[in-house]
Amino acid sequence: MSLHDDLLDRRVDYPVLERSTYLASHTLGAMHRRSPERLAEYTRLWGELGVVAWEDWASEVWRVADLVGALVGAPPGTTVMRQSVADLLGDVVASLDWSGRRNRVVTSSLEWPGSLNTWSQIGRLGGEAVVVEGEPDGIHLDVQRMVDAIDEHTLLVECSHVLFRTSTLVDVKPMVEKAHSVGALVMVDGYQAAGTVPVDVVDLGVDVYVGGSVKYLSGGPGNGWMYVSPEVSLEPVTTGWFGTARPFDFDPELEYGAGVKRFRGGTPGVSAAFAAAPAYEALNAIGMHRVRERSMSMTQPLLEAALERGYAVRSPHDAADRGGHVTIDPGDADRVHHALIDAGFVVDHRPGVGIRVSPHFYNSLDEAMACLDAMSEVAARS
Repeated sequence: MSLHDDLLDRRVDYPVLERSTYLASHTLGAMHRRSPERLAEYTRLWGELGVVAWEDWASEVWRVADLVGALVGAPPGTTVMRQSVADLLGDVVASLDWSGRRNRVVTSSLEWPGSLNTWSQIGRLGGEAVVVEGEPDGIHLDVQRMVDAIDEHTLLVECSHVLFRTSTLVDVKPMVEKAHSVGALVMVDGYQAAGTVPVDVVDLGVDVYVGGSVKYLSGGPGNGWMYVSPEVSLEPVTTGWFGTARPFDFDPELEYGAGVKRFRGGTPGVSAAFAAAPAYEALNAIGMHRVRERSMSMTQPLLEAALERGYAVRSPHDAADRGGHVTIDPGDADRVHHALIDAGFVVDHRPGVGIRVSPHFYNSLDEAMACLDAMSEVAARS
């Protein structure tokens, strides 16, 4: 059996594929069929054991953290689950001292708006945001300009591994090397990378790597996560009871949990972790290199066919420089996007760039090309 046939056999595990041509894993990954079973297990434990269920609940949350960590090359015990990246970003910000001479964050204008909103307020803590503009094409990040912006005043560098609008895969290593050479930390947002691009946080040398599970990881909402290098010691202002060394001792004197455990926060999203586990397990079983090969085998023909039809493609044209989706603008993209949804092709639209299409490992090239054909038919109807 071929690699592709083997992966397509897994389509039965994702019910939405029976109902539509689902090409929107960049925005919400397909639910695994075992997620309802795991949620039922969560409620069974609650119903039968009451408070004693915490013994099973807590251990499952920590297990799931290691499952998602394995997908980005994180060693066991270095990843923590939280509700969202926004929560984790806020805790990292509050862990740093922005009042001294080293008080700058270096980021880019191409980042997720929620992150840029945070950096727009960093002055309230005494910090300063250095926002490097993207390339004029709106697709690429000028890595050298980012590197040049990092100096002895830099406290933190924050950037995306894959840009959310254009699917540009960013070479973060030069930024890591420069930041570390001047004593700064690096936090990478892997939301659009994890689950579709092989990631090795140890090899990258990043200090912090964050992401969520809504997209290619197919883990659903409520499953933000963060890796923190064991070489880094951060002290969050808010620990919650699970971020302490011994949560069930209820000691009012703060003793941080070891390593990344101090970022566990308050009561964890147990049900979300239970629901995410099957999708994480499936991706670990497949292997990220196989997922990446499958993705490129579909996105590259899709991109080339879109160019042949005269459409603007606002993603890197080289598959090696691109994440898991292709952004195509056939003109009047918002109208075309809604028409595609009505026709059963699930994609999405981002203003100023076009329609994002993301065939994941459970899709076929035929589905991706059928979507492009439908796009052409709709675009032709002015």
